[in-house]
Amino acid sequence: MTFSGLDISVSGMRAAQVGLDVTGNNIANANTEGYSRKTVSFAEGISSETNPNSPVRSLSGVVVDQVSRIRNSFLDQQVRQQNSNYGRDQVVADLTVAMNDILGEPSDSGLSAKLNQFFQAASDLAANPELGTAKTVFINSASALTEVFQQTDQSIDLLKQNLDDKPTGKIPATLAELNQTLETLSSVHKQVIALDGRGIEAAEIKDQRDVLLDKISNMLDLTIVRSNNGDLTKLTVDVNSAEAKVQGSIGFPNYDSAITGITGSTNDLTLTVNNGAGISTGPFTVNFEANSTMRDVVEKINKTFKAAGGDGSIASVSSSGALVLQTSTVDNARNTSSAAITIGAASTSLTTLGLSSGTTSGTDATTITILDNDGLNYKFDTVNGNNDVGINPSSLVIKTTDGLDTLSGYIDNPSGQVGGYLSMTNKDIPEMRKSLSDFAMSIKNEVNNILELGNTASGNAGATIFTGTYAGNMGINTNVVSNPSLMAAGKTGAASDGSIASDISNLFFGDDNIISDNARSQKVYIDSPSASNVTSDLPLLPGESITIHADGLIDDNGSVVNAGVNGFGGGSLVQIEFVDASGSVVGSTIDFPSSAGAPEDRVSYTGTVPVGAAFVRFKMNSATFNDNDITNNLGHFGISIIQGSEDDSTSNINNKVANVIGDFGTKGSVAISKAQNSSDLYLSLDSRRQSISGVSIEEEAANLIKFQNSFSANARVINIWDDVFKSILGMI
Repeated sequence: MTFSGLDISVSGMRAAQVGLDVTGNNIANANTEGYSRKTVSFAEGISSETNPNSPVRSLSGVVVDQVSRIRNSFLDQQVRQQNSNYGRDQVVADLTVAMNDILGEPSDSGLSAKLNQFFQAASDLAANPELGTAKTVFINSASALTEVFQQTDQSIDLLKQNLDDKPTGKIPATLAELNQTLETLSSVHKQVIALDGRGIEAAEIKDQRDVLLDKISNMLDLTIVRSNNGDLTKLTVDVNSAEAKVQGSIGFPNYDSAITGITGSTNDLTLTVNNGAGISTGPFTVNFEANSTMRDVVEKINKTFKAAGGDGSIASVSSSGALVLQTSTVDNARNTSSAAITIGAASTSLTTLGLSSGTTSGTDATTITILDNDGLNYKFDTVNGNNDVGINPSSLVIKTTDGLDTLSGYIDNPSGQVGGYLSMTNKDIPEMRKSLSDFAMSIKNEVNNILELGNTASGNAGATIFTGTYAGNMGINTNVVSNPSLMAAGKTGAASDGSIASDISNLFFGDDNIISDNARSQKVYIDSPSASNVTSDLPLLPGESITIHADGLIDDNGSVVNAGVNGFGGGSLVQIEFVDASGSVVGSTIDFPSSAGAPEDRVSYTGTVPVGAAFVRFKMNSATFNDNDITNNLGHFGISIIQGSEDDSTSNINNKVANVIGDFGTKGSVAISKAQNSSDLYLSLDSRRQSISGVSIEEEAANLIKFQNSFSANARVINIWDDVFKSILGMI
């Protein structure tokens, strides 16, 4: 007789005890972050007493086969990928809201309110030009408007500094946290490898490792490479060894000083840009005007690129003041071997700007192992750009961890929090700042151009009121502040003449003004007594359709006429000429047509930009004046140039500011909605993961009862065997 029955029952009690322990541990850790539910599996024991010659095998009870950690690697991958998307989308949403808060709209002290007050002051001045107080209110409202532009620009710049300034900005702080988390992950991963090598179950350490992987995925999207059994083997990322980027060899520390070498001779730059994602723009020719500044050069390149159909920007300035051309600032660009910037044949501009003709390409990404079983091989950092002029982005890079900090490549379009921060600091925030500056400068130029057409009571040309080169330094002409009489309210200088102020007011309240968008349209003015040409700096594209409106009526020695053919002589009063970069006329002089019936205040021309044209200019045609005298006429014309579709042009500044503010509001709504959708999808995936890996109290309670009953049943079997043995002993 053997005691195998007792052995079987004891093994059952032991197995049930392990089941109770595992179940209790699950319940205790139900609220522990990252805890993976454990399950116990059993197997029939193998008896050492089995007689190989006997047809009956001895029974040996049950053994604990293994305690398993429940994870689904496919769901883990989905959750972490969506966690990266959520990290990026949430950052973009939060910062977009912050950008909209900077605009302060709607508000009595916001940009819209100050613009309305300024142009209302112009309207009041037009109605009461003889009142000194009306002119003072106009100047004060102009000053208040410039302060709003300055403050808004400073707030936008501060928001960007809070992101990328080292070492306290959000980007360097997030990267420091990421690098530290990777170091911790490396240490934990080595512990797992050591325990696995000794055959020791490392479930708790693996849970800790998964928590770290979840945290990393929210900051940056890294590829997790697993072994056949689903365990982590390494983290990788795709890296580009070089960017499609050209930097000039000459630095210009003052962005607003005329560049020596860009004169009245041919100053052109021919470019072709491939965004690396299948879209090529160009070749297109950028024509620089004489005495262009570095700010002018960057603006003209980007304006011409956009006019040629490009999205985003390609030109900026480096920290040393050199011209930079790069595809990474182009919308939807990819840094691949197809990404390229091609500079055409050598010209004066190339030499002056320190550029060379030829093609500079990017590189296809290669996969780099960030972390493996041997430890952490690389860390993350950024190379900051310079956003003082244009958009020069910060780049996410990897550096070696061997103490040398060797730059090993660029990471293209990352996701996670880091990707969101970089997207905002490289694109959205600079674009907002540039849109603000473009808008501020369009107001400055429009208003100043009109003021220069006026005459003061002393017969002098009217002074301009606005100064500055971008929103951040937009200011007021101090001479006008100290002596308001230098500014003209009207064309004639008469105390009752408010025609100039009326034209300024009409910029905001009128419906027939085309406001420049700095790429597709522009407004210029020509004075009827002047013999000088007026040239637009709109980047013209040969073959593109062009529409030109000339608005206004003048008193031509007693006759009221518009800019078109008026019957006094050959051709129209104002004539159109297309010119190349050197100023030579391309093709023939073009006349505005006559109007039917009484003179209308608008005449228009529609045509196509001729080959070789760089600019369009306008001149007064003295042969068509009533008395052939160009000097004794009263009035001026506002000329709108629209390249492409007129539907894309803004009719007045009121509409323009509504578009600018509305655009940021729309971006904010889209970003918030996208972040919410991203959050919902992440929570849905995580809920599915928790349904597998998480602890269900109800299920564990059922397991408790099951294992408790198993334990009790095996204990009862032992009691029965005890009674049997007692009976047998009693008989003996």
